[in-house]
Amino acid sequence: MPRPVPVLEGRIVTLRPLDPERDAPDYYEMNLDPEMHLWTNNHVLGSPEEARRELERYAAMDDVTMWAIIDNASGRLVGRFFVCLEDRGGVRVAGEGNRIAKPFWRRGHNREARRLVFEYVFGALGADHVETECWAENVNSRESLKAHGFTLVQEAPHFNHKHQKMIQKLLFRLSREQWREWAAAQAGAGERLV
Repeated sequence: MPRPVPVLEGRIVTLRPLDPERDAPDYYEMNLDPEMHLWTNNHVLGSPEEARRELERYAAMDDVTMWAIIDNASGRLVGRFFVCLEDRGGVRVAGEGNRIAKPFWRRGHNREARRLVFEYVFGALGADHVETECWAENVNSRESLKAHGFTLVQEAPHFNHKHQKMIQKLLFRLSREQWREWAAAQAGAGERLV
């Protein structure tokens, strides 16, 4: 994946490379909320030092581009976003995932972060599709993906270790064309595109 990680600037958020030392206190605080981990393999971090180590591990991943999501009003880290790109027989597919601190849910931070990243992924990286997964019972993620123009392409039962039961796992896909249509609709609705 591209290095250095590019800075992506928006009105509400700026996405910049992770800085484990600087970001650890905010990342630790963000991860204290157990609801942040309900549908992930993550857990509440034990200390700012553990947060720093996790961020160092993410920053060192060569096959992933990871950003810190910074709230422009406060200058604080409020989330993280990653993409990884693979070639599937000539089709460039980007996987993505993000986490936003609960106090920033439904305030536009995730929407703008996705817009910035997808502009980069479809433009600079030349991806044909973006794919992501979520559990069917994770209503927040499922509805957010639909609201961003993703299409459900696969549904299959998987064992969820955290919940100790079989749950439907959903695979969503967004093509470059769907992205353009979604972005045009947002611009037509008066939303500022960055």
